Amino acid sequence: MPNKLRATGILFTIVFALGILVATGTAYLRTRDLMFAISHPYVLIMGASAALLLLSAYVDRLRWLQPILFLATAPLSIITDSRGIYGLGFFIVGVLLLERAGFFLKHRTPKVALVGVYLLAVEIAAAVLSKASPVTALAPTFFIAAFALFLWFLYKDRLVVYFAEPKAKLSLTEKGLSNAERAYVLSAIRGKQQKEVAIDFEVAESTVRNTLARAYHKLGVEDKSGLAALAEKYEIVE
Repeated sequence: MPNKLRATGILFTIVFALGILVATGTAYLRTRDLMFAISHPYVLIMGASAALLLLSAYVDRLRWLQPILFLATAPLSIITDSRGIYGLGFFIVGVLLLERAGFFLKHRTPKVALVGVYLLAVEIAAAVLSKASPVTALAPTFFIAAFALFLWFLYKDRLVVYFAEPKAKLSLTEKGLSNAERAYVLSAIRGKQQKEVAIDFEVAESTVRNTLARAYHKLGVEDKSGLAALAEKYEIVE
């Protein structure tokens, strides 16, 4: 499991544990009944959440509990109070955890669209179930949509790059290239000519040419043009 995902699990476990202490203390001060304070629904829910988050921090198969927990909690908060910020905050945390868990590494566009539709459906449900006037109930949905549109226009270029499907990686080591072959190939991909590569590595130009020829053969290409075409299709890594 990625260390950053383990760290978030531990962090949120601590946050929920502190929330349990605050909720228990508040309920006890109000009622002077310790058993009631300990068994308060909010305390039990936060206790269960803390336990799940702690498990997700150390059990790789349960790492998805982190985003699921927040995304499942968001509708409850949004529907209960359509004008509150807690539900939207839970939703944002859930999406960020999905990102950290690698959910958006493949098929980004449909997955981001699915997450957006989920939020829109929750907002509409909150508006329908709310006792407030339709204008008041739909206001959060309008502002969220307007904010998303604003972000699109502001960061359109970056978002287009982000939503582009990442290239599959091609490992030079796995293809059997030697240290010199890998170094020369990576230099060629960066646009350097054989003479420049020879100067950089302090070897004869013929050495670079012969080494690249062997590397091209192992990669199944004939020349630098073939290598360039390969680099267009794959992310070539050492």
